[in-house]
Amino acid sequence: MRNRRQRVVRVPAWILGLGAVLVAGLVQHAAPRRALAGVLPLVVTVSVPPQAYFVERIGGERVVVNVMVPPGASPATYEPSPQQLVALGRSRLYVAVGHPDFLFERRHLESLQGANPLISILDMSAGTEAVCQAGQGRAFDDDPHIWLDPRRMRSAASNIEAELARLDPDGAPQYRQNLTDLLSDMDRLDSEINQLMAGLEGRRFLVFHPAWSHFACEYGLLQMAIEAEGKEPGPAQLVATIEEARDEGIRVVFVQKGFSDRSAKVIAAELGAQVESLDPLARDWLDNLRLSAGQIAAAIR
Repeated sequence: MRNRRQRVVRVPAWILGLGAVLVAGLVQHAAPRRALAGVLPLVVTVSVPPQAYFVERIGGERVVVNVMVPPGASPATYEPSPQQLVALGRSRLYVAVGHPDFLFERRHLESLQGANPLISILDMSAGTEAVCQAGQGRAFDDDPHIWLDPRRMRSAASNIEAELARLDPDGAPQYRQNLTDLLSDMDRLDSEINQLMAGLEGRRFLVFHPAWSHFACEYGLLQMAIEAEGKEPGPAQLVATIEEARDEGIRVVFVQKGFSDRSAKVIAAELGAQVESLDPLARDWLDNLRLSAGQIAAAIR
């Protein structure tokens, strides 16, 4: 039996930022969609692009997905646009990352409670099991990028499939088949990455923003981060990071879209290293994880 946490909530009119008149307009806009012939897509909103990949793979043509944090934006600082809030008001389901330190949800998700019974909130991480447990380090415990852990995302995908089937029972057979296909692709990817990382266990790679803790732990690697608790390092910490990276023979410094790369470039120059980009928020989860694993493996060989 799948372990998942789901609750039905209501969206307050004020969070839409458009007033009661526009909220009523949203209801009027929804009616013609229900009159269309054929299958009416289930409107789903997610926090970040990688989640959209899972909902689309499982839901197929029976879903339409809205993403709150667009590519290149930081989930820690992004503010939803009025258009996104309108789409949110039309959604039947919100798929939340569910990590307590995912700042976008911590700042905005509670605002969704109390107004619209058509919107359910699914914590996709409910019942998922972290590979690294307490004691593996604060950086891991505080890292909300759980979608970079393929093992946890297998369970999250099952949570999503179960909730889509609950909201759309007619689509349940299709959702089950799509989930089976997705899990097969994920198994192949996991096997590829395990082969790629064979013999590299315990190696360190250096990133600016510590987004890859879950991925690193899954495949026996160690992530070093320049940023600490959302802040760039001071001079003393910068020197210490350079010395540690030099001792580890670091040849690549990984940066992330949406974050400053100033400190990363300083460290790379001191090490004679290259600066490369990893994108933990890419929408095509499967291909992006394969590409990122290849970059990391090449950097630590």
